[in-house]
Amino acid sequence: MSAPILELNSVAHAFGGLNVLRDVSFAVPRGGIAGLIGPNGSGKTTLFNIASGYLVPNAGEIRLEGRAITRDSVPARSRAGLIRTFQTPKIFGHMTVAENVAMGLYMKTRSGFAATMFRGPAERREYRRIEAEAEAMMDRFGLLPLSKTRAGELPAGQQRLVEIARARMAGPKLLLLDEPSSGLSHDEVQRLRRWIEELAAEGITILLVSHDMGLMNVCQRVHALYFGKIIAIGTMADIQADPAVRDAYLGG
Repeated sequence: MSAPILELNSVAHAFGGLNVLRDVSFAVPRGGIAGLIGPNGSGKTTLFNIASGYLVPNAGEIRLEGRAITRDSVPARSRAGLIRTFQTPKIFGHMTVAENVAMGLYMKTRSGFAATMFRGPAERREYRRIEAEAEAMMDRFGLLPLSKTRAGELPAGQQRLVEIARARMAGPKLLLLDEPSSGLSHDEVQRLRRWIEELAAEGITILLVSHDMGLMNVCQRVHALYFGKIIAIGTMADIQADPAVRDAYLGG
């Protein structure tokens, strides 16, 4: 069995006197799709913020591919292959859909966005390559007809797809998806499920947070979080049958 891609060891965090995470330990296997569920206030977003570098935990350790990253910056983690989306999509509203999607790849280039726009032939060639890759990614996510639309003018569901497409452009090894189905129609959620399965088939490990239990069925392993503690780990069927989980937040 291969080593896990992500490990959280005894992670704890508090805001003021409120303990949001308490001694959280679990590992995400390399490859496939893992899930994290829990009611509002259980600590899911805090855990994602800690894993992706937006918060430093009060205690514990984060490891990516066996290397401690607990105090690494967000850009350092992104360069190492840990990419995330957000519960409220974070996009560049004044930029077009095409520019937003392309930004995922610009962040990995040697020259960056400004250089490809304003420098010599090599940078211009890089710009054309990125433009072509962004076009293919937009086509994949059904965004190509919106390529010239300002992203800020899109409804929330389409903004979310823009963010996911941009995240895929960044070439993640581990992709953290925070409520990716929020704001999507039923048909869009079904397409999202297929895209998540395709990303996993390409070798990208997925850690998924969602209140949509139908979408969570895509996960091979699910971690149940309640009041800042992991109370169960297993398949979705195992989790739904667990008495502690049912008592906590699945309606008994």
